[in-house]
Amino acid sequence: MSRTTDDLQSTSFAGSVSASPGNGPAPPYYVYGMALGIPAYLIGVHLWTWVFTVHIFLAGYADFSRLYTAGYMVRTGYASQLYDGPLRYYLQNKLTPGEALPFDHPAFEALLFAPFSLLSYRAAYLAFLAFNVGLLGLAFWLLRPWMKNLGSIYWWLPAAMFLAFLPICAALIQGQDSILLLLLLVGAFRYLNRGRDFAAGFLIGVGLFKFQLIIPVAVLFFLWRRWRFLGGFSLAAIAAGALSVLLTGVSQSWAYVHLLQSMSIRAGSAADRLKTSLEPNAMPNVRGFLFGLLNGHLTNFWLQFLTISLSCALLLWIARSASRRTTTDLLLIAIVASTLASYHMIIQDMTILLLPIVVTMDRYIWAETAIATWERFTLRTAVLMFVAPLLMSWAPAHFYLAAVPLLVFMIAISRETTIPAFVPKLRNLRSESAST
Repeated sequence: MSRTTDDLQSTSFAGSVSASPGNGPAPPYYVYGMALGIPAYLIGVHLWTWVFTVHIFLAGYADFSRLYTAGYMVRTGYASQLYDGPLRYYLQNKLTPGEALPFDHPAFEALLFAPFSLLSYRAAYLAFLAFNVGLLGLAFWLLRPWMKNLGSIYWWLPAAMFLAFLPICAALIQGQDSILLLLLLVGAFRYLNRGRDFAAGFLIGVGLFKFQLIIPVAVLFFLWRRWRFLGGFSLAAIAAGALSVLLTGVSQSWAYVHLLQSMSIRAGSAADRLKTSLEPNAMPNVRGFLFGLLNGHLTNFWLQFLTISLSCALLLWIARSASRRTTTDLLLIAIVASTLASYHMIIQDMTILLLPIVVTMDRYIWAETAIATWERFTLRTAVLMFVAPLLMSWAPAHFYLAAVPLLVFMIAISRETTIPAFVPKLRNLRSESAST
């Protein structure tokens, strides 16, 4: 059976990267300076965040506490009361000394945390931290063929980028599941590169524990008519939904729906949002941007209406403008669009953006050595998006403004560019200077 043109195009790029010799143009000196300085600074931010806040999260004030409690409830026979607020808060206060927050994830994900609940909270937190580091290392290993140009600048640069991306830091220190989602997306990216759309769709369907980020991806692939991908996604989605209902029962499944409503359309006042520790102005997406600019000027109804309308319009626009791209490129574009259109996204959820950022930077870094205006602009939007999470450190009350560089990045990568069929691996000027 012959492969489609789309599959061959996506495969040819991967092959050219992995087999390309180091005979291309050397990048300018400022590229070396930025590649040295930016990751070093961001890793410094990462480290001092750990030094000054890790004791707080070890004390129970981390997102991991709600995941840990959910795992405990599933393991000890309380799955049918997983979204029973009073009981869950009682158990969380008993198991962890920190703040009790609702479990707002689909029930099937609690199975992942059941084994960790065999340990004390502090031991489980450290064990899950080690687990997350392992997942991050696996994602890095899977993505190596798409980081060779970055590695030609400094051999350690790709690894440094994984450690320097601040949403990774947030996911690690909060004990969040965002790194697992990143790994699933990287695996799907590799499958798409091999023409295995069904397997890619299935992996992304497994990521429905972050459904607010995954459903927009599925919607875009539906609009792009990638049916094999949707077949795999649908199979995983049906399995995840059925498993969740089997775990909790129908009544608790409805309780989960009501919980989500209380955290979204019914969270019109600051007091309502305080109950779930969710402030939209900390979300770098359409919802956060509109809330940050218009809260206090519009009612909650009109904010919700504008959020949904603009998010849908964004997805429809990107579906139309990027429809002719290769399937692997479509996934990168869909990831960026989904973060903008998602109803709920905080800094650790931005972890998944590392995939399109790294691939884009590696693919277009040659543009700094040539007259290629749009390609250079695309590269620089990826660099800007890499550092944009710093806004959380300097202006946390205005983190919603990070939606602006995210939108620009999405526009840049959605446009077809003049990327050559063969992308040469950049020469390492420092290595050549050392050898002479």
